Amino acid sequence: MPIHNSELYLEAAMRSVLEQSETDLELIAVDDASEDRSAGIVEKLEQTDCRVISIKLQNNFGAAQARNIGLDAARGRYIAFLDSDDFWETHKLERQLEAMKDTDCSICTCSYWMHFEEGSGPGEDRVFHVPERIRYADLLDINYFSCSTLMLERSLVPEHMFDGSLMHEDYGAWLVLMRDGLVACGVDEPLATYRVRGGSRSSNKISSALGRWQALGRCTGEPLQRRIVLFLRYAVAGIRKYELRHE
Repeated sequence: MPIHNSELYLEAAMRSVLEQSETDLELIAVDDASEDRSAGIVEKLEQTDCRVISIKLQNNFGAAQARNIGLDAARGRYIAFLDSDDFWETHKLERQLEAMKDTDCSICTCSYWMHFEEGSGPGEDRVFHVPERIRYADLLDINYFSCSTLMLERSLVPEHMFDGSLMHEDYGAWLVLMRDGLVACGVDEPLATYRVRGGSRSSNKISSALGRWQALGRCTGEPLQRRIVLFLRYAVAGIRKYELRHE
């Protein structure tokens, strides 16, 4: 869990990990030079639960490097990611472990709630669904993976998995991970909540589009014409994603 000035939601996010039905876990909290009360929240939970492992960075390196540092410290067979303003349902890890064992997949994602905060969306929570099987070609069209839903075997994680020079370092990492033929399983049950924060929706969309184009160019090896087609598909899928009906 990368953390930077996350005091508003941090404790809820961390507790959603510590209260999982699957208890054999470690929570690696990487404080990326926060200037608010985040460090104190991590320290309080670390004192009450030995499964919390805190790493305090003196300089702000960004979420990508914070995740890489957390990965270097990880000791478990499986890795799961959670952003500090999102949270998990109690059975999230348990359900994903079951799915991975049942399907013999080494990567798993799940459906999730999109929680729109004031000024950020339609004002009602909606579910983003994932299919039972996800291949590289599927990921090129729609990013079914999220930093708060993805779980994978530690052996798959490359050194410096996240590239901080990418605007969408997470999507770039997923493309590199999947492009050699891996198949991921999906649990079509909303086991996490992703907060859609306030701000300029138009500027966010432009930034998202630029990040998508950059990731397609640097992480796929696809020719220009193919990337254009994929980008247009992404634009259509993005509109559909935010038009999902409330479940």
